[in-house]
Amino acid sequence: MHMKNNNLRLNVNIVLSILALMVLTGFIGPVEPNSLVFQKKFNYEGTNSLYVGKTDYFDFRWITNLEDEGIYEITDVNNRILFSGETGKSRSHKIKLESDVAPPFNFKFGGKKQGVHQVRIRKGFELNKTNYKKVDSVYIIGDVHGRYDQLINLLSASKIIDENLNWIAGKAHIVFLGDLFDRGDDVTKVLWFIHELEVKAAKAGGKSHLVLGNHEIMTMTKDLRYLSRKENNIAIAYGLSYDVLFHPIDSYLGAWLRSKVSLLKIDQMVMAHGGILDIGPISLEEFNNKAYFFMQEPMYLDMMKDDPDSTRYDPRHWYEMSSFFYHRESPYWYRGYVNYDTLGPQLNAMLKKYDSKFHVVAHTPLETITQKYEGKLLTTDLNDAATQLLLMVRQRNKYKRFKIDSEGIISEL
Repeated sequence: MHMKNNNLRLNVNIVLSILALMVLTGFIGPVEPNSLVFQKKFNYEGTNSLYVGKTDYFDFRWITNLEDEGIYEITDVNNRILFSGETGKSRSHKIKLESDVAPPFNFKFGGKKQGVHQVRIRKGFELNKTNYKKVDSVYIIGDVHGRYDQLINLLSASKIIDENLNWIAGKAHIVFLGDLFDRGDDVTKVLWFIHELEVKAAKAGGKSHLVLGNHEIMTMTKDLRYLSRKENNIAIAYGLSYDVLFHPIDSYLGAWLRSKVSLLKIDQMVMAHGGILDIGPISLEEFNNKAYFFMQEPMYLDMMKDDPDSTRYDPRHWYEMSSFFYHRESPYWYRGYVNYDTLGPQLNAMLKKYDSKFHVVAHTPLETITQKYEGKLLTTDLNDAATQLLLMVRQRNKYKRFKIDSEGIISEL
């Protein structure tokens, strides 16, 4: 009976997605406001829907909320126009840039009647550093799950960004502790926002970090169970599967995600999305290197299969990779420290191994930011995502700990 219900739900979702595509691309007229499909009006403008593919050429795709003539412009870092043009009247727009133009460059896009948006396309991404030292202030945010408005409100209330989304936190660091994907409506917009925030923070002497969570891994490996309808509509409008939008090599944002660490250490804090129980004899940096290179293997994209294709892959290597990303005690998935209070010896051993005093995790939601194990564990995932963040302020060899809520109220832990 359970399987039948799942199949029914899947069939309904397919029908609804097809209807959404037909409305989006103009094959049928607008659906009544109280209809099952469009009870809520989604915004697809700008970075809500921007996809950039990169194989032998750049593939740009975007959606306008109304049928419109698309416009685009590519400028170099000095704002000199390299290419410009228009697309036909539609809601879904795309261009292929087959020239040898190389990043960095600015991509401006939109509709004639609906305004223009801009992103900076950067050079190829290398794996980010694992260790950082002498950082005085660190803001840490747990699972965001596509809640763009809540995230922007929280960062504004915390005096990290201004009303124009510019970085105003000076030399502070901010850590997004994984799970930007799934559930919420605005995953794509969140990703482009953080992509842009990295540059803004760096210019001010600060730093924006992204640590990969289990939902980043799930999306890239085709586990789309928690995909929101709006995000799915974007992929359907482009005639692509949603995971293709974040292919770790062939999509721009996928390559950007691949460059992110799975484990991060800032001074005396070690961070992971789920938690580090035991990753064996390798270092934090070696673990990150392993993830980075695994993601470049074709086998990585087949992790959701029940068994390896032994005609294409070495089964032993497949099982190694599958365990690395999907074992319940891997750093992407582990919940033990948050769910139990009996793992002090394991936590202490891990902290000693990596010369750390605190472990900061997300993944397992609680009502509020919480300390456990005499303050050695700090949790950041919330039942109501993106409504609080953790602030760690270093004073000599000690840290003062605060939580800040979406109204900007600061409370010491």
